[in-house]
Amino acid sequence: MSDDKPTVIEALSAVMADVQAISKTQRNEQQKYLFRGIDAVMNAVGPSMRIHGVVVMPEHVETHYRDAQTTSGKATREVTLLATYRIYGPAGDSVTMQAPGESLDSGDKGTAKAMSVAYR
Repeated sequence: MSDDKPTVIEALSAVMADVQAISKTQRNEQQKYLFRGIDAVMNAVGPSMRIHGVVVMPEHVETHYRDAQTTSGKATREVTLLATYRIYGPAGDSVTMQAPGESLDSGDKGTAKAMSVAYR
């Protein structure tokens, strides 16, 4: 590690200073709620992460699947997962964090949805 480069914690702190609240500007019309999507999060934090040399890499994902039904009786699949991420800073050091994610999907996007929840 180089002494003249910020640690991962210092770089994450700089990103947090740059990026304040990310509004819930997207709307789910079916269930009538506002949310912030993965694209909004990445568009907000991505530029600052690049400036400050922060890289997030998935390290391990533990997934669980369960067949379920919606309230209207439609078949769906529930995905719950625990994602482990390693976050690298410009000095080459890193921290590890875990985040849960879950989704309910009637198609083939359940795992991707749960991963975007965990990443946000």
